[in-house]
Amino acid sequence: MQTNHQRLTVGAFLKASLAPSVATTCGGALAASLVALSVSTVAAADGTWEIMATADGVSSAALPGIKGAVWVPNQWNNPTIDSNGNVSFRGQIAGPGITNTGATANHLVQVRGTAGAWTIVARNNSGVPGDTPAGAIISRTASPNNSLVSANNMTANGGVLASGYMTGTGITAGTNDTATWFVPASGTPVLLAQGRDACPGTAGALLPANMTVSSGLRVNDAGEYISTFTLSGGDTVTANNSALLLIRSGADQLIMRKGDPAPGLSGLTVTPGSFSQYLNGSNMAFTGTLVGTGVTTANDAAYFTNVGVASGVRMWAREGDAIPGFKGLTFATGSFSFSQRPLSADGTITFITTLGGSATSLNNTAVMTENNGSFTILIRKGDAIPGITDSADPNFSGKVFSTPSTSNAVRTSSGMYAFEGIFMNADGSSITSPAPATYIGVRKADGTMVTVCRQTDPVPGMSGFTFDSLSGSTSLCAAANGVIVFNANVSNAGAGTFGNALMAWDAVGGLRLLAKTGDTNFTGTAVNQLTLIGSTGNNGNGSGAGLSDNGWLVIRAGDSASGLYAIARIRVEPPANNCPADFNDDGNVGADDLAQLLSAWGTSAADLDGDGDTGASDLAILLSSWGACP
Repeated sequence: MQTNHQRLTVGAFLKASLAPSVATTCGGALAASLVALSVSTVAAADGTWEIMATADGVSSAALPGIKGAVWVPNQWNNPTIDSNGNVSFRGQIAGPGITNTGATANHLVQVRGTAGAWTIVARNNSGVPGDTPAGAIISRTASPNNSLVSANNMTANGGVLASGYMTGTGITAGTNDTATWFVPASGTPVLLAQGRDACPGTAGALLPANMTVSSGLRVNDAGEYISTFTLSGGDTVTANNSALLLIRSGADQLIMRKGDPAPGLSGLTVTPGSFSQYLNGSNMAFTGTLVGTGVTTANDAAYFTNVGVASGVRMWAREGDAIPGFKGLTFATGSFSFSQRPLSADGTITFITTLGGSATSLNNTAVMTENNGSFTILIRKGDAIPGITDSADPNFSGKVFSTPSTSNAVRTSSGMYAFEGIFMNADGSSITSPAPATYIGVRKADGTMVTVCRQTDPVPGMSGFTFDSLSGSTSLCAAANGVIVFNANVSNAGAGTFGNALMAWDAVGGLRLLAKTGDTNFTGTAVNQLTLIGSTGNNGNGSGAGLSDNGWLVIRAGDSASGLYAIARIRVEPPANNCPADFNDDGNVGADDLAQLLSAWGTSAADLDGDGDTGASDLAILLSSWGACP
């Protein structure tokens, strides 16, 4: 008892005096050896690759009702996957009775399912999903390759969108010949939108003629999505000719129309933006442009959400405004950008902003969150980076955080923020060649910063290879189970060879290789293409459509030299954590972990015994685990 009391006293001191802990999993010679140790001693829970489909122009596609069909090589869009491992994609087929030209073209098929168990979601020159409009078929004589749109929109529970052009009774080209359907995992497909539909909440205004959808649209499990549309007809004039709508089966919802009063800003109106519309369940967030007296290009950008209000929307931020809770800081002009999934189920909005006011060039960029008027900084320009700022390697030592990539950054529903990062010299100057300047980073939900790997670090599982630039090209994916997946350019300078490495990381299993160019398990030959869906692989449930929240991953792999292609899936999961008291994942239960537990006292943040509260029994578990993890 005395020993425990002494440890508690030390812990109380640590709680008051220690800075937040940091962790590094990859970087420099020492870090590289630690990663190698991690990979060899921790058994990852990843599954094995399963081939879902093969496109070689010879192998049967095994599609129901289409005898002898084969997939045409290199004619797939990026596949998506749901939480049950079901895959969906659009591709071209060939074979007996199949043509790809003119009015009879029937070569496009959108499927959903698994290898040998596909169902056809839609096909050109076949009836539209759900036979609504009645008797219509999917067809576009002038451009048959676009008659069935190649968008890849899938929900977490397996629903998909199908979209295309139609012919049939009552269908007029260029007027009402486009439509989008929601095809649930089970049940009857429903028509969501058709060209020249009436716009709700208006006096006769109509939606555009083209109501097909694009890749990356966020559709939720209920088959709803939001988008901005140009209006015509009815009461439409220049001052109100666009509107933001929630599209759904039955009655669509008008969220905001150009010229509507700006919420909370007397005398100003707002035009909803054409981009950056986000949906997570029933939560919405979108951008707008303010119009009226006193509005200039320095303060006309505004940001809205329905989170935290009983009806309608509220403005949660405006360029030029002071940032609540951060004295002296403002949102700089043109300062906002959003990454893959900025809106969480609890209403938290994650964004990247340039800071004005008292900020300087050394600290004027930040990744922040907003939730019901409360703002938090996740990471800020000038912050120290574990494994970089404190590195003994002169290529990294003393460098600090600069900015994240906007296209390859994502905050998961579990609160983990994964990103491609760029660092800089401590004086704010850019890092010049040959010193590396990019890395993959993670901010865990508890605030712990982790450097996953750095440019020029050795690639685990690829002897002699190092990571090339890690900014703008990795198609970073992240899941709520704590796994991130990315596709990095790698090179072996000594051998003069280059390639791609598909990597996975989680806090327990560490960094490991999933696949690489040259692998022969996908097509039977050495592949030279490994494709992740990346930033467009998001749905309206706050999760990924290329990497599900429970770890189902789908990719395209190809050998372009031989004309052979495959779609494959794998389950990527953290191994069981045999050292749960190691909160900072450094392989040791020690002072930093004790400080974190004491900081979480009375909350569930460091609950080790599963009772929903951090207390004395959790402290006992931690103290009994003191020292190196098994």
